[in-house]
Amino acid sequence: MVSSAPGALARYRSLPSIASGPWMALAMAARAPYAMIPLGTMTAITVSTGSIATGGLASGLVAAASAVAGPLIGRAADRSGQRLVLTILTPINALALSLLLVAALSSWDGPLLWAICLLTGGSAVPVGSFTRARWVELARDPKDLGTALSYESTVDELSFVLGPALVGIAASTAFSAAPLAIAAALVAMAGIPFAVTTPRRERDGAGLTDRSADGAPDPTDRAAARRVPARTVTGEIPAVGSVPPEAPFAEHPAPASVADAAPAPSIHRVLLAVLPAIVVMVCIGAFFGSVQAGTTERADMLGAAGSAGIVYAFMGLTSALTALLVVLLPDSVTLAARVLIGGAGMAAFVALTALMGTLTTTGATLMLAGLFIGPTMVTAFSLTERRTPPGGTGVAMTSMQSSVTVGQAAGASLGGVLAAAIGAQGAYGLAAAVSLVIALVGGFVVLRRR
Repeated sequence: MVSSAPGALARYRSLPSIASGPWMALAMAARAPYAMIPLGTMTAITVSTGSIATGGLASGLVAAASAVAGPLIGRAADRSGQRLVLTILTPINALALSLLLVAALSSWDGPLLWAICLLTGGSAVPVGSFTRARWVELARDPKDLGTALSYESTVDELSFVLGPALVGIAASTAFSAAPLAIAAALVAMAGIPFAVTTPRRERDGAGLTDRSADGAPDPTDRAAARRVPARTVTGEIPAVGSVPPEAPFAEHPAPASVADAAPAPSIHRVLLAVLPAIVVMVCIGAFFGSVQAGTTERADMLGAAGSAGIVYAFMGLTSALTALLVVLLPDSVTLAARVLIGGAGMAAFVALTALMGTLTTTGATLMLAGLFIGPTMVTAFSLTERRTPPGGTGVAMTSMQSSVTVGQAAGASLGGVLAAAIGAQGAYGLAAAVSLVIALVGGFVVLRRR
């Protein structure tokens, strides 16, 4: 049980001592461009080609390539370490973004444009997933890990809010492809330093080892064999890798030492182990996409299309706030219960949003819905940390980011179709439906544990 609010919130001050403050700032800057790329690509290519269909396809290809490549990048990081993967991918991504900028400025279309979009998405670095994987390695106290995951979700939420806003400002005050120029510059100036300053320490199974020059575990590091995976945010020590698929959220005894850890699991095994969290994150992504579609349609119908982004941002702000406050939840509130309550709250308030008739009331109800999103996202990552097999952290964490990307693309597409056919209520109805799926995931587990 959390003893006091000030004591729980004070844990945020301990994060820079676990992972240095400059590294945290660099990680925040390194992930910023990836919040700008989807909308920035659509805006730039739509203006350059004069076709919103081409712009939408370009943005969709970037998102699809990123979603497919994410788990593969995570697997490479699990096997070779983050530093090697980052130092290879980040310069490639900076180059790909530069080529996409040239394509937009030159009004390129056709196969060459599509190839550049695929390269841009396929080389996108899942910075948020990699930083979460590092926190799992570094945080030895379960409360510190919970605080770190809450912090990361807050940074993600702020990126979701500020990224599209920056795209709009840059595109309107400079030129349509300006957001791509800014993204390429950020990848070069923040992403590359983030890559080269990555510690040389790598995961070995579920723990950490120091590597010798040939990549083998350092035999002098006797402490490595005694390390165990970080505890979950509820304070338990999970049996990472031994949680059966039919028992999500279950509690298990501590695992064997790292020295006895099995080889890196297959991607299929990792994805199956974290399947409940994947379902939740896909639904959260679909919620984002459909709410964005509904809000855009409503703002357009009310003659204030330019205000859609601001209204949508209200939801992100409250979500970021409650993500920070997850550390105040007592341990007695299980992960399954948090998923159930979060999904139910999202469904209730987005359904209420569908009934609103003004942008002011729409913003107000979306703010209420946002109160439940942040804790649900944090819980999904906590569940992922609990269920990940040894040596699969990179795959698991990147699959979460890919799940949001896939869900958001699907939600925006289907939500846009529903909004065009029956109005904003259709898109908000879709958001309510996927929220109920989230609640069902939590409710199913709560009932099974009784």
